[in-house]
Amino acid sequence: MCNCSNSPWVQNANNFLNSNQNNINPQWHTINFLLSNNHCGVDNRTSIEIILTHLGSNGINLTREEFQQTILGELKRQGIVATLIYPGSQGGVFIPCNETEVRTVTNQVLDRIYSEVGNLEGFTRQTSFGNLLALLRQIIGWIRSNM
Repeated sequence: MCNCSNSPWVQNANNFLNSNQNNINPQWHTINFLLSNNHCGVDNRTSIEIILTHLGSNGINLTREEFQQTILGELKRQGIVATLIYPGSQGGVFIPCNETEVRTVTNQVLDRIYSEVGNLEGFTRQTSFGNLLALLRQIIGWIRSNM
């Protein structure tokens, strides 16, 4: 079990498992795997490949893309899991233990969005929407500086 059982994210995960005991699906297996193997907290994250192997051992064969779109995305929207999206062992999936970990993930995502909007801004200057992208980048920058 997780070392931060009072975490609201861990509680969401446990509530999901309990309320879906009669509907055991890939999401249920993913959450159960994370909880059972103490993948709670940013320092205990695990790779998508390890989760896919676990799901495969339960007869659930998904590609990485299918998993990210149908399982991981939904679990994020439900407020259960978070991911660090770095290449290699720095990245991974975990159930957050505290707000600081959520802030770390949020800042990482905002940094990537800020960078990509900057890339778009460069070649859209002569378009009717170039100013909107410049404004979006300013807003993202303001959010990042106030996190």
